[in-house]
Amino acid sequence: MADGLCLEQVRDCLDRDCELFMFEKTDSTNEQALIKVRQGHSLPLACFADEQTHGRGRRGKVWVSPPGSSIYMSLAWLFNLPISELGALSLAMGVAVARVLKGAGIEQVGLKWPNDVLVDEKKIAGILIETAQLSTKTATTIIGIGLNFKLPRDIVEAPDQPWTDVVSLLDEAEGAIGRERLAGQLLQECMFVCENFAVEKHQLLIEYQRFDICAQQPVNVFLENNIMLQGVALGVETSGEIRILINGEERLFNSANISMRKTDHAND
Repeated sequence: MADGLCLEQVRDCLDRDCELFMFEKTDSTNEQALIKVRQGHSLPLACFADEQTHGRGRRGKVWVSPPGSSIYMSLAWLFNLPISELGALSLAMGVAVARVLKGAGIEQVGLKWPNDVLVDEKKIAGILIETAQLSTKTATTIIGIGLNFKLPRDIVEAPDQPWTDVVSLLDEAEGAIGRERLAGQLLQECMFVCENFAVEKHQLLIEYQRFDICAQQPVNVFLENNIMLQGVALGVETSGEIRILINGEERLFNSANISMRKTDHAND
C-alpha cells in the first residue's frame, strides 16, 4: 500500500487556515467531516483518506476507493447564505476541479451536470455535497471530492463507467505533480471558490459553460420513478438546475441522472 498523504505538504499549498485530518482507512471522508463538524471543530476543516470502505457518490452510488491511488477529500465550509442559494455549489466545485486539472497540464477537461468531471469522456473525478448544519441565514456544507490519481490497472471493483486518472494522462510522469501537491492545490482552489461563491456565482456559471459537455447535446434524463426522457440539454441556471428541451418544451431539472445520448439514425 502506498503511504498516506503527508498533511504538511498539503498545508504548504494553502494560503489560509484549515484544520486537516488524515485517515489511513475510513468509511468515507464525508462521514468523518460530518463527525468533526458535530464535535464543534473550527471551520473550515478538511478530511483526507488513503482508502474508503464506503465511499459515497450521488444518489446512493458507490465511489470506488482503492488504497493509495486517489485523492479522497471532504471540505467542511460555513456559508453565510441560506441553503436555497447554494443550488449551484456543485457546479462551482466542478469549476474548481477543472481549474486544478488544467493547471496540472491536463487538457480536454469537461463537466457533466451536476457533479462529474471527465477527460475525453472518461470520468476522473466526482463531487458529492451534503449538508451538516442549517439555520435561516447560514449553511454548513460538506464538499466531498474523489479524484483519480493513479488507479490500479487490475482494479478489483471497477467503476461503473469509463475512467481515467491523472498519472496516465500525464504520460506516466508521476513526478510531474505529486499526490500531496495536487491535493493541496485542490483544497486551496475549493476554499477560494467557497470564499467567493456569493459574489462570483454568476462568473462561475459562465466559466462552467466553457467546460459543459452536455450543452446543446442530446441527452437521456433518468428520473427517480424509473422514467426516462429524451431531449437536448440547453445549459444550466444560476439555481444549479439544468434546462432541457423535451418534445418542444423547455423543462428544468434539479435532481435527475443525465447521460449523453449517441445519435443513432437507425433508432431515431
